[in-house]
Amino acid sequence: MLLIKDKKQTCPIWLVATLLLLVLTGCTSQVTKDGVPVLEKADYEADDAEEALKLAHLLRDNGRYKAAHEVYQNMDEKGQLEGAFILEYASLSASVLSANESLALFKRAEQALNDDMTSEQQQAICVGLGRSYLTLSQFEQAATHFQCALQTNPNSVVALNGMGVLLNMQGDFPEALTYLQKAIELSPSSELVVNNLALTWLSLGEYQKAISLLRTKYDDMAISTRLNLALVYVFYHREDMARGLLLEALAQENTEKILERYSSSRHRVENGMPIEAEIFSLTNTPLELRGDE
Repeated sequence: MLLIKDKKQTCPIWLVATLLLLVLTGCTSQVTKDGVPVLEKADYEADDAEEALKLAHLLRDNGRYKAAHEVYQNMDEKGQLEGAFILEYASLSASVLSANESLALFKRAEQALNDDMTSEQQQAICVGLGRSYLTLSQFEQAATHFQCALQTNPNSVVALNGMGVLLNMQGDFPEALTYLQKAIELSPSSELVVNNLALTWLSLGEYQKAISLLRTKYDDMAISTRLNLALVYVFYHREDMARGLLLEALAQENTEKILERYSSSRHRVENGMPIEAEIFSLTNTPLELRGDE
């Protein structure tokens, strides 16, 4: 992913939209948000479980996922979480923890709920396990759990998107297209699905389809969408369009670094490197960019 740093905060921005953004994203700022005060570590350690849970929900609902995770973590250390609340903890913390840690939490939730889980809880567990296995490149296990989620709910956009990402990583672009097209029919405004579907069109060499799809988000384009559109332009041999697009949001030095990286990827693909390997590399190799001082 790309990291753009300024004096106020560090916020992760994905170079290519991936499954890791499915459920919870965001960067933690020290500025109060929607009336939620900045909390010190001691504030997370409420002795009363009910009050701690209210605090965790308040932080979660205001996008303070890391802070909410710390409240849940403290409750868990005190033995205050059981049953459905372990699943709640796992789902919230998936955006904060490593894949291995998330995997362990979702397995705990599955064991805690056992035969008493609802279909919605089973779907959440299957998706959480699928995402964790996918991040660990354990594709067979990931596919099993995404299919588990789809058996519970065939219209689960999260699971459909997960299968699309998985198949893209395996180079099965036509099959990925099937899942992602269904996902976008169900959720046409999902920026994540738009990005993943566009990258599938890119992988199939359908550059105009990828460009048209990404440009539907132009008026409110997130940085991840802008980066993906620039990537498609570069593969389409329109570096001029990519440069203009990036300069609207980034400094020239940062723009040129990204274009150089994208061009190198295109050259490798043109010389026989599988495009899914290049996209995986772009996604998982960080590039640190510094914002204007």
